[in-house]
Parts: sequence; structure tokens; C-alpha cells
Amino acid sequence: MAPVTIVRGVALGIMLLVLATGTASAAAFRAETALGPVAISSHCRSFTQGEAVLIRLSSPAFSSAVARFDGTAHRFTPLGTEGTFGVLLPLDLDLEPRDYHLEVSLSFHDGSELRAPLTLSLEGGVFPSTTLSVDPRFVSPSPEELERIREERALLDELYARGTAEWLGDGNFSRPLAGSVSSPFGVRRIFNETVQSRHRGVDLRSPPGTPVLAANAGNVLLARSLFYAGNIVIIDHGMDLFTLYCHLSDITVAEGEFIGKETPVGTVGATGRVTGPHLHWGARIVGVNVDPLSLLHLPFERPFQISAE
Repeated sequence: MAPVTIVRGVALGIMLLVLATGTASAAAFRAETALGPVAISSHCRSFTQGEAVLIRLSSPAFSSAVARFDGTAHRFTPLGTEGTFGVLLPLDLDLEPRDYHLEVSLSFHDGSELRAPLTLSLEGGVFPSTTLSVDPRFVSPSPEELERIREERALLDELYARGTAEWLGDGNFSRPLAGSVSSPFGVRRIFNETVQSRHRGVDLRSPPGTPVLAANAGNVLLARSLFYAGNIVIIDHGMDLFTLYCHLSDITVAEGEFIGKETPVGTVGATGRVTGPHLHWGARIVGVNVDPLSLLHLPFERPFQISAE
């Protein structure tokens, strides 16, 4: 069991347990306080490089609540159900496999505090390599194209910095289309036997013209053509979480528009750097690319209960 620090007699009873649920829950904590019960749990498909992790908190009203992980502090955001809050953590592809400390700190309006340090063990992922052939201009861009690429990167950095702090999503995430995975997240790719990169999304097979649906509700941050991504839509779901839909043949939403979950954003195409028609689906949390399929395993919607048994 990880130690729990209680300041000024906040807790009346403490229990730590590991949950066995449909998603992996690396650690959980429950305390009975003078103000009411506090429960914390971590949820993910697996605690592995490239995955997304949701830390859920159920608590009485507080003045501040922070989760500190790998040297970074993340503030909890309301998830839409009264008394329920969340923090999203990205597990970078380059994060070293080892034990990591997660500490949740709460300060209450009566001046009392609670600190719960937990230990999470990161496993290394298995990422194969593949060789692809693409149009030579996407391997050796012209000076004009290089300038365009620089301008597009600056634009994306500016747009991501405008992300919405509050949660905008509508329950759990869903797949943007039903196609199977043709290229998984994290694959080491070699283009035209020269350029090497890591695949920062998943490629989903589907016939050209297949509708692509928003995986969750949010603001349309970007809807235009970029050099590598082709026709792309980026959705801001809040909590510094964005999903990307690339290589579309057309776009059916507008920048600045708020859209609901499963709204059509465009159709499958072959624009940008591609070897054929498909959807490249990506996800970005706090500036880190994660496997978007891992979002499907996070319980944004499920009622949050931890059994004391």
C-alpha cells in the first residue's frame, strides 16, 4: 500500500485497493473525511508507453485539487457529474519504463488538506518497423514546401495553446469509423528508404468516401488542408485533449464550430502523405501524442463508485 498523508485530521478512515474492472486501474484510494468521502482511481487500457490515463476523483467541494505526475502538476476538471472530476495523463512513447509516483493533493475550504501518493509501474511497449513508398516530394520537399511546413507547424502550436480548460466531451469516446487498423500507433516507419519517423496515430482501413465521425463532442479547432496531413480536422475536447482526422477527401465542418459526438467531419480520402485511401486518427494530450484507441477505454461516463469490500 502507498502511504497517505492526512493534514489537520481530514480523514476518518483510509482504504487503498486495486480495482478489477473492464479497464485497467493501476491504483485506487478511498478516505472518509469530515466533509464527506473522497475516492481516487486511475484508469487506462494498459499502463504502457503511448497510452492515455484518466485519473478520476470523487470529492466534496475543495479549493484546489492537483495530480502531480513525472514532475508536472495537472489540475482536476469537472466531468459533468456533480462531485466528479478528472485529469488526463499522456504516457509518452519515449517515457522510460519504471515505477512513477502520482500524488493527488486536495485543499478544502475549511483549511484541511489531503495528500495521497500512489505508485504506478510503466511497462515498455512493442513497436515494429515498416517501410513505405510515397511521392518523393513528401520525403524531399522543395524550399517553398519547407516554408509551408514551418508555417503550418507554427499555426498548430498557436492553435493548441488555445485549448479549452474545461471538459467539452459528451460521455465516453467512440471510433470515428468501423474500419480495421492497417498501421498501429508507435510503428517505426521508413519512407522511400530514407526518412524515419514514428507513427503518432492509427490508420483505419475504409473505402474512399466513407463518413468520418467525431469521436466526441468539442470545438473544431482546425478544418483545412496541410502539407503532410492533407485535409484535416482537429477537435478540441477540453482538458488539453485533441483528436485529429487526416487525409480526408472533403471536410464537412467549419473552424470555430461546436459539434456533438458522432457528427460527420468529412469522408475518407487520400490527401497529403499517403500510400492509399485511409483515415489517420490521432490524439494529443498536454502536448503529447497518444494512441487514440486508448481513449475508448477511459470511463468518462460510467458512474464512479469504489467498493469498500
